[in-house]
Amino acid sequence: MKNVIVTTSGRPSVEIVIYAKKVADLIGVPFVERKKRSVNNVMKESGSDAIVVGADGLKAHRRGSSHVFFFHPNSAMFRAKRWLKSGEDPLVEACKLKPGDTVVDATLGLGSDAILASLAVGDKGAVIGLDASPIISFLVTRGLKDYNSGVQYIDDALRRIMVISADNRDWLRNAPEKSVDIVYFDPMFEEAVTGADGFDSIRPFTYTELLTEEVIKEAKRVARKRVVLKDHFRSKRFEELGFHVRVRPSATYHFGTIELNEEMG
Repeated sequence: MKNVIVTTSGRPSVEIVIYAKKVADLIGVPFVERKKRSVNNVMKESGSDAIVVGADGLKAHRRGSSHVFFFHPNSAMFRAKRWLKSGEDPLVEACKLKPGDTVVDATLGLGSDAILASLAVGDKGAVIGLDASPIISFLVTRGLKDYNSGVQYIDDALRRIMVISADNRDWLRNAPEKSVDIVYFDPMFEEAVTGADGFDSIRPFTYTELLTEEVIKEAKRVARKRVVLKDHFRSKRFEELGFHVRVRPSATYHFGTIELNEEMG
């Protein structure tokens, strides 16, 4: 990572300091002692963004932004527990996920959809999450390993997700043909959604990855079954990129699919 340092919470224990130094070594960035300074002053003096290690986990701060990013799968937990009871979830249905499938979530973000996918494909399947932001990738990786939902089946699903810090275009370009079952995209909506303030904390750390014809072409080459796009219900990307829209009445977003078995047939 570039222009990132690791520091601690304001009054760290010895254990927190030791862990913070391990985090800094792990990701190859400097460790900076807090010395009773504010996080903003630490960032200003170091000229870097900061990952803050505290008793409540890891938090990322960006210079010039008031938002703080940390792993919090709250909405995914509601969805996961509902799926365990009913077997129903819009993502699982749109992707037609089956036990044993291999899924690439090409726009990982907080990993909410990857968690549902991991539950649906089970321990015989696999979920790979891609995110171009090293900070997002690292915090989500640690969060998936450390989070305790209180439900072993859900925790196992979190642990199985493989997070890779990579531009999805580059990763797909280098992936073997027909090597996964489903490639899934959930890019930042071109039109803001009311009530989606929960994404504000992650926005300062995201990398802009354009969803182009080239990316979709590579996704179609790599996937065996289908490519799926989640987007705003008014998005023009569905039509521009060749997706068949699954209309969800009264929903702010729809799913679009490209069924590859039909194309091959």
